[in-house]
Amino acid sequence: MSNSHDTGFTVEQEEKNGITTVRSDVQEAGGPPGGSEGKTAPADIHNIPYNNMKVVFPGILLAVFMAALDQTITAVALPTIVNDIGGETGYSWVGTAYLLRKYLIELSRRFLLGSGVAPVYGKISDLFGRKPVYYFALFVFLLGSALCGAAQTFVWLAICRGLQGIGGGGLIQLSQITVSDITPLHQRGNYLGMIGAIWGMASVVGPLVGGALTDASSWRWCFWINLPTGGIAAFIIFAFLKLNPTQKKTVREMAAAFDFLGLFLILGGIACLLVGFNSGQTAWKTAETIALLTVGGLLTMVALIHENFTKRNPIIPPRLFTMRTTAGILVSTFLHGIAFFAGNYYLPVYFQVLGASAIMAGIKTMAYSFVSAMLASIAGLLVARTGKYRMILWCSWAVMTLGYGLMIRLNEKTSIALQEIYILIAALGVGPLFQVPLLVLQAAMPVKDMAMSTATFNLLRTIGGTIGISIGDAIYATDLQRRLRSISGYHPSERKASSITSSSNVLQPIQLRNEVFAAYTRSLSLIWVVMTPIVFVGFLFIIPVRTYSLKRPSRPTEPQPKDTPGVSGTLSLAPPPSDI
Repeated sequence: MSNSHDTGFTVEQEEKNGITTVRSDVQEAGGPPGGSEGKTAPADIHNIPYNNMKVVFPGILLAVFMAALDQTITAVALPTIVNDIGGETGYSWVGTAYLLRKYLIELSRRFLLGSGVAPVYGKISDLFGRKPVYYFALFVFLLGSALCGAAQTFVWLAICRGLQGIGGGGLIQLSQITVSDITPLHQRGNYLGMIGAIWGMASVVGPLVGGALTDASSWRWCFWINLPTGGIAAFIIFAFLKLNPTQKKTVREMAAAFDFLGLFLILGGIACLLVGFNSGQTAWKTAETIALLTVGGLLTMVALIHENFTKRNPIIPPRLFTMRTTAGILVSTFLHGIAFFAGNYYLPVYFQVLGASAIMAGIKTMAYSFVSAMLASIAGLLVARTGKYRMILWCSWAVMTLGYGLMIRLNEKTSIALQEIYILIAALGVGPLFQVPLLVLQAAMPVKDMAMSTATFNLLRTIGGTIGISIGDAIYATDLQRRLRSISGYHPSERKASSITSSSNVLQPIQLRNEVFAAYTRSLSLIWVVMTPIVFVGFLFIIPVRTYSLKRPSRPTEPQPKDTPGVSGTLSLAPPPSDI
């Protein structure tokens, strides 16, 4: 049996011994000479287990919401936490430890980082199955939440925050991977768009809930609130989620295939880069900072070279960086993470500097967070309905560049209307870039690499977010101290210049107060001066992205025992992607 498609693909379907197989001759329209044009590739069939999405998907969304909420809920609570348990010099690291999924210890004002586990989740879930790894991530996240709520010192909080982040990172990644496992590619935009919306909604609710709990009760409930929520999510996932069985392997087989050297190089490079960025908060020209950034950069480059030549299963598929579409998506996602998390983290700081309470700072940033959330969902629906995404990506990056450029104008004299307009324009660009790029990445990669592609996507966004927060803190701290020292009659060392609430003190005379407000707000504006060209570079990287069909071959199945020889069913045939 053969089918001919108007996309230039010839597909042959055969049935033998009750097993349906597909062969396809793949030729990319308009492909460059000497590339993939004319080559034959095996069909990329996606077996999809049946799930009642009305029950399963809310449980997955709940897990995502819980993990995403914890990336924003502490933003407005941090001043209170710092005042309660100390640790003024570690302000940014409570957030960055969570985003990086790593342990954090403070020794003599230096932070020693353990290993991040973000690159490993996709590979481990391929080896052991999604569910066991999902349960592990959920357990670790809830354990970390409970310990964070019980923290008595900043060191305790920072270490447990890293533990919590290890679990939270797994929840976010495995939720996206699992949804990709149980939905066809052409419908996946609906679900990933909703995940992006939930992520954005957590950005809205996080500051509000964090501010409300901090002002009305205790900051500890910012962490303890995860316990009942996580229990409900765990029950739904355990009872109703159905996935295809994982092929069992012995420990020796897994050890022989696992790329331990690649993992070490990747994690070592990430750790050195991020410790270096943190050291740069006080002095970029020190030997320590230069050495860490240099070693981190070298380890990262060696890791990418190693991943391209290793005979083991690579942690990061090399094909991701050899194709212009996937490389452009990943680089732009990294830059999006830098800019988005910087905005999400320091916009509340801007409003608190102007005297807003924790709750009001959250409310005032809703134009940024809520609009981003809604557009993430709308963009996913549009891609699922039309199958087109390039114009969405181009327009979103252009608008985001404009919005961040306008945010440079935010200062102590900016009217409320202009504050919200500038932030809103930035949000119009930020929102569609949460999940649409992931759809493009999955369309450009084969099904067997879907988990690792998704893990790499999330890893780069996470690293970008961590670097964005660190860059913002370095700019804010260094420029603020310089500006405050130049103000006659003001002594920042006596007033804890690093505290974001110090500008709200009643200062006299009024001229002195205005100068202090100007110093704080203009130091924050410098963050957007740096972020705007970063966003523009992201726009440049997204321009060459190619168009891929979102109608991948798939067949619905029930999860089968491992000894079942095969599954036959109705196939939705479409060409597997290729790119050069």
